[in-house]
Amino acid sequence: MKMFEFFKSDNKKDSDQVLKRIDFKDKEQWSYITELSHKQAVYIFKHSSRCGISSMVLSRFEKQLKERKASYFYLHIQGFRSLSNWLAEELGVRHESPQLIILKNGKVLAHESHYALLELAQNYK
Repeated sequence: MKMFEFFKSDNKKDSDQVLKRIDFKDKEQWSYITELSHKQAVYIFKHSSRCGISSMVLSRFEKQLKERKASYFYLHIQGFRSLSNWLAEELGVRHESPQLIILKNGKVLAHESHYALLELAQNYK
């Protein structure tokens, strides 16, 4: 699958599109993610399905982004632990969950965890 297929349209105007969650499952996606970050801020949400706080924060985070018709990359920690660890090392950001990492121009613009990530997401539109 080509990376650009993640954003394929169903013939709707950009203004009609809603929240898109793109599963981040493979290091091969990294070059696309960093390339995209040179065009726009990129959100990466690291989620733990074993954590009630993570589930609650994810729900609120998705609501915030849906209101803005934004997209984000979703990294399921239990399913992709080695990718999560690699990302923490690659970016120099200590692993936490839930965690939001915002990239811009290939670099970490900001990151936050738990409920504080909701404020962070709100501030970077």
